[in-house]
Amino acid sequence: MPGCRESETNAEVAYADQSNAKGPAEGTTGTQGVELKVTVSQEKEDAAARAFGLDQKPGERRRIFFFDTPDLALFKHGVVLRAREKKGGKDDSTVKIRPVDPEKLADKWHRLTGFNIEADGVGNTLTRSASLSVEQGDDEIKAVERNIRAIEKLYSPEQEQLLAEMSPVRVNFKELWVLGPGHAVRWDVTHEALSYPIAVEEWTLTDGWDLIEVSIKVKTAQASTASAAFDEFLKGLHLKPQGGQETKTRIALEFFVKQLTV
Repeated sequence: MPGCRESETNAEVAYADQSNAKGPAEGTTGTQGVELKVTVSQEKEDAAARAFGLDQKPGERRRIFFFDTPDLALFKHGVVLRAREKKGGKDDSTVKIRPVDPEKLADKWHRLTGFNIEADGVGNTLTRSASLSVEQGDDEIKAVERNIRAIEKLYSPEQEQLLAEMSPVRVNFKELWVLGPGHAVRWDVTHEALSYPIAVEEWTLTDGWDLIEVSIKVKTAQASTASAAFDEFLKGLHLKPQGGQETKTRIALEFFVKQLTV
């Protein structure tokens, strides 16, 4: 991927402590579902596009923003604040915290629309996360991008309360910067060689960097079977895994931070 710097992708960075990252059984305890994902290596991107027929299918176009400090203080502690504009769909904002222990989450969170406890699966590691997403009105994200609306206006009182109760680091919205946008296209596809629905997402940044991420979401009880099937499926397509969601998010965030000084 041009300019995306394989060395950066594999760099050892002391970000969020993943000490509670678990294997398949323990790593799904208390979750509502599991997302298994791989980032396709640069040399396999064309093969992935052909395998899923992406050129023949219209995808959902998105603009994605993150909110963090210039030294990525939130991300380094496992906290992600994101906002997405979806062409033809509902815009939203999300608070995501990982890793979490579901047993320490109050029951009130599970009753909220948009709240999710999920295990993120990359390779043989599962990391449990908590997220809360809220829909945004037309142009509300754009107003924040243009600095005519405060970042905190994108987040509901419930999202702010989740941060107050679960974030390992204090979040001061006035210290945050708008990072982005990243441009993405998402396709929901099926393939005869896999019985699970597949999501394919291609990200591009302004320096020509891009990547394709392939993922499936399954119920927690299906995690072990789905993981084995997904792995065999990818091997059958000769798609080389390169990393996962944290890799994609980290590379994007570091790119955006560098843009602040340009």
